[in-house]
Amino acid sequence: MNKFTLTFFGLFFSSFLFSQILTINSGSSVSIASGSSVTLGGLEIAPTNTYVISGANDVSRAASPINGVENSSVSRVYNATALLSGFTGTLTFSYLDGELNGVEEANLVLELQADDDSWTSYVGIRDEVNNTVSYTFNDPVSFKAVTASAADATLTVEDLSPAAGSIYVYPNPTANRIFIQADNVLKAELFDLMGRKVQQTTQKQLDVSSLGSGTYLLNVTTETNKMQSFKIIKQ
Repeated sequence: MNKFTLTFFGLFFSSFLFSQILTINSGSSVSIASGSSVTLGGLEIAPTNTYVISGANDVSRAASPINGVENSSVSRVYNATALLSGFTGTLTFSYLDGELNGVEEANLVLELQADDDSWTSYVGIRDEVNNTVSYTFNDPVSFKAVTASAADATLTVEDLSPAAGSIYVYPNPTANRIFIQADNVLKAELFDLMGRKVQQTTQKQLDVSSLGSGTYLLNVTTETNKMQSFKIIKQ
């Protein structure tokens, strides 16, 4: 397989670890030919048929794990600002031993996040010698984030019923939306690290796609005047 045969249109790669690794400007695209592959900071994309990623789209790699109620991912997560749609072929996810975050290598599965922020697990081929997990998609799949986690629990928490009085927020880190799972939410207020309020809502979700990357503080207050704070990482 030719691993570097690409057609470039307005493409930029960054060499910074745990940061933006690919930028495709609006109106531009990158084409990965059938039989070729490209590796983005440890994520190898090898399409069955020629695959085109159109801009505007940014792909980044983060060192913060995805934390669900039942499960946590390894400390390596790839995020795209726009959905990668209709992919067929093989994704190979590489990791370091220090990024396992307590997950046993023998239990690793590939995790893809859909546009609705739900995660789907794919039990693929684990190579503990080369520290990779790979899966071949014969049917088209669409995703906006890729990571790996343990096979015995999901990263998605939408279907979990919180205990009385409990407040959960997810996903965290996030690139687009924050969902709040709690009874009788009165208000949710999002602050930057300077203490400035950047968003407020009475709904159970916030759209943070327009905010800059960084750390924010989310205060959630219920109608019983219970307030809980969460550190939110915006990617």
